[in-house]
Amino acid sequence: MARKKSNSSIMIVSVIVVVLIAGFFLYKSGVFGGKSKGKITVYSIFQEEEARKILDKFKAETGIDYDVLRLPSGEAVTRVQNEMGKPQADFLMGGPADSHEVLKKAGALEAYISTNAKDIPDNMKDKEGFWTGFYLNPIAIGINEQRWKEKYAAAPYPQTFAELLDPKFKGEIGMSDPATSGTAYTAVASLAQVWGKEKMLDYVAKLLPNLKERPKSGIEPIQKAAKGEYTIGITFLGDQLKMKNQGNPIVSIVPESAGYEVGGLAIVKGGANTAGAKKLMDYMLTNEPGLLYTESAFASSVKPTVPIPKGGIDIKATKYNTTYSLWKAAEQRKELQDALKDLK
Repeated sequence: MARKKSNSSIMIVSVIVVVLIAGFFLYKSGVFGGKSKGKITVYSIFQEEEARKILDKFKAETGIDYDVLRLPSGEAVTRVQNEMGKPQADFLMGGPADSHEVLKKAGALEAYISTNAKDIPDNMKDKEGFWTGFYLNPIAIGINEQRWKEKYAAAPYPQTFAELLDPKFKGEIGMSDPATSGTAYTAVASLAQVWGKEKMLDYVAKLLPNLKERPKSGIEPIQKAAKGEYTIGITFLGDQLKMKNQGNPIVSIVPESAGYEVGGLAIVKGGANTAGAKKLMDYMLTNEPGLLYTESAFASSVKPTVPIPKGGIDIKATKYNTTYSLWKAAEQRKELQDALKDLK
């Protein structure tokens, strides 16, 4: 009898141990809530080093770990749309807000209005909370001063997009592909709003012979111009200031018809860790990540409490196109991109 009781006790203890071990691994895998505290997956249009600076701080503050994948904005939009049946990301960090508008209309984003967004201007966030602005960055013409002197001596720098059609710039300009890069799309979408679609397409057709290349990534043209591979890079102003503050001989001109990017933040609908993504949104809209980003990327924060970084430029002092509509750019995106694909 005692032997039977002993065997029963051993069996009960064994079951308890198995349950505890199984419970531990289920918790770690996220089945019992470990996932809500654990890892989130971020698709970042920010440069990876900038994203990691912010996400490391977020992890230290909240205990939520992360995976980050850096993508150009066009690829990020396509990827999020293609994954709508089974989302692989929780959070989309950066990229022009018109890209986020495309995803909103596709039903790929989760609405969330953070209490930390109340001081962000209405034209820099979605009123329903599907995306929220984080930074502001106009298109600019970036010039390698050293190569310019070698090629063009004391000639004045181009002040308008139209001046870039001069045949002397053949092979001396880099601009990313509007089909894959939010940077280049912002440039052409703004021109379409100022000039009309047909005049913009005619302009791009005439510009193509002067382009050295059309890379996928928006930052690449100014990186290569900084290295002296060609003279001019058409990119966002912040990317040019970043190159300049790293010691490269870059001068920037913001033309009158230059559109701008409101870099957006959004939560992917149906992601594995929406609770963690909401915490990241709340954190992103505090001053610390705003300072971390602007001091690294030299963009302007949409929050009035975040100052212009040392080495940055107050874009209000430039001639950027203040009438540029992010919403119209989003509406025209497919139409314009399809038309641009036909240009060789």
